[in-house]
Amino acid sequence: MNRLKYLISDLDGTLTDLDINWNQIRETIRQILGTNHPLKPLATSIPEAARGDPKLIREAYRIIEEYEYKAALKARRDNKLIEFLGRIKNLGFKIALVTLQARRPAIKVLENLGVLEYFDIIVTRDDSIIREEQLKIVLNGFKAKPEETIFVGDTVWDLEAGRKLRLKTFIVGGQNENCNINNITKLIDKLTR
Repeated sequence: MNRLKYLISDLDGTLTDLDINWNQIRETIRQILGTNHPLKPLATSIPEAARGDPKLIREAYRIIEEYEYKAALKARRDNKLIEFLGRIKNLGFKIALVTLQARRPAIKVLENLGVLEYFDIIVTRDDSIIREEQLKIVLNGFKAKPEETIFVGDTVWDLEAGRKLRLKTFIVGGQNENCNINNITKLIDKLTR
């Protein structure tokens, strides 16, 4: 663990579980775009589903951001998460967030969880809709080497991006068979074994 210096985390499904009905959002976006595209992953498939139309793309992201912000307002202080991030900081780590949510709702979630102050870099959909690019932005911002960096996400796309960049990658929860940690707050236990 002594050569690890950086922690990058996803937001929804990793740091916290937001009350967002993604299937409902997908259906709303399909109607607006006039498509039956599966919209998975949602943020990255919008440009293709909108056939590159800038107005439709902007409208789709605007609607998604409304849903995200409403969910962000419901996020509540998480003392376990605060304690975990405090411990990580005390170990000398720099911490970054990567999320496919928009910046405004992402910041609101972090504020409401009580953890905004722990993040040195925040990269959102407003910076890039490609997870691998988001991770590269963080690595460049920290001037970090992949072998010094932990990435925690919750999807198969997170796993693929983390592995492609050779980051020490952990997948939270049971959304796929690659789950190797139940909760991000258990990460320290996993690293100190």
